[in-house]
Amino acid sequence: MGIVLFILGTSVTVFTVVDLIWTTLWIDGGAGPISKRIARVTWMMTKKISKNRKGLFNIVGPLILVFTLLSWVLLLWLGLTVLFSSDPNSIVKTTFDGPVMWYERVYFTGFSLFTLGIGDYSPQPGLWQIITAINSGMGILLLTLGASYTISVISAVVKKRAVARTITGLGENSTEIIQKAWNGEDFYQLDLFLMNVSSQITELTQQHQAYPLLHYYHSQKPDESSAVGIAILDDLLTILYYGVDDKSTVNMPLLIEARSSIGTYLETMTSAFIKQAETVPPAPTLSNLKGESVPLVSEDTFSKQIDSISQRRKQLLGAVQADNHEWP
Repeated sequence: MGIVLFILGTSVTVFTVVDLIWTTLWIDGGAGPISKRIARVTWMMTKKISKNRKGLFNIVGPLILVFTLLSWVLLLWLGLTVLFSSDPNSIVKTTFDGPVMWYERVYFTGFSLFTLGIGDYSPQPGLWQIITAINSGMGILLLTLGASYTISVISAVVKKRAVARTITGLGENSTEIIQKAWNGEDFYQLDLFLMNVSSQITELTQQHQAYPLLHYYHSQKPDESSAVGIAILDDLLTILYYGVDDKSTVNMPLLIEARSSIGTYLETMTSAFIKQAETVPPAPTLSNLKGESVPLVSEDTFSKQIDSISQRRKQLLGAVQADNHEWP
C-alpha cells in the first residue's frame, strides 16, 4: 500500500508541476493538459448557463484564471499529502509522542508548501527531509510562476483591448475610416496607423499562442473587442486592396503587411479556438465612396474579388461571433 501511495503521490505532483511549467513558461506549447481542460469545461458551463447573455461572458476569463491557479495549488497539495502518507513515520511530532493523523499530514504538507515550515512537526531524517525541502521549493515555484503568469495575462488583455481601440477610434466601419483618410489625392495618412496596428496584431497573435487563456477574455463593448476591430480593419484593407483602382494612392507594402498580420491571426485563432462561420458576412460596398472622388473599380469587379476571399471573411465572422458580438 505504501508503494502505491508513493507512486500515486509522485505522479500527481510531477504531472501538476509539468502542467504549471508548460502553461506559464512554454511559449509555443499553449496551455498544459490540466489548464486546457479547465478552460474548456468552464467555457462550456458558462455558455450553457448564460444562454448567450453577455454579462456572464465577461467574467469567464477571470473565472478560468482563478480555477487554473486553484487547481495547481490543490493538486500539488494533494499529491504531496499522498506522498507523505505512503510512510506512517514520514512525519513526527516534536512536542509529544503519538501517531500523526491524516489531517496533520495535510496540515504539515500545506504549511511547508506555502511557508518555511513549522516547529510542531518535522520530517524523519533522510529521504523525507529531502522531500520536504523539495516541497518548499515547489511552493516558491508555484507562487512565483503563478504571480508572473497572472500579471502577463492581465497585461495581454489590456493590449488586446488597445488593439480594438486603435482601430475603432478611427471609425465604426471601414467606409467611415476611408472617408476620413482620403485627402483628395491619396491614402498615405493611413501609413502610420497601418504600421502600428500591424505590429499590434502580430504581438496579439503571439500572445494568444503563449497564453490561450486570452481567448476567453471578452469585452461587453464592441469598440473594445479585438475581433470586431480586426473585422473592421480587414474590410478597410479589402476596399483599399481590391476596390481602389489607382494603386499609387495606397502604400501597398504596408497594406500587404497588414493583411498578412490579420491572416496569421486568423490561422492561429481558427486552428485553436474558433470555428469559421457557415455564412459569409455582409460585404463592404463602394457606393458610399462614389462622391468622394476616390478612384474605384466597378461594383462587379469588386464583388468578384470579394467572392475570392470568402473563407477569410467566414473566419472573421467566426471570430466576431465567438466574442459574442455582431458583425460591424
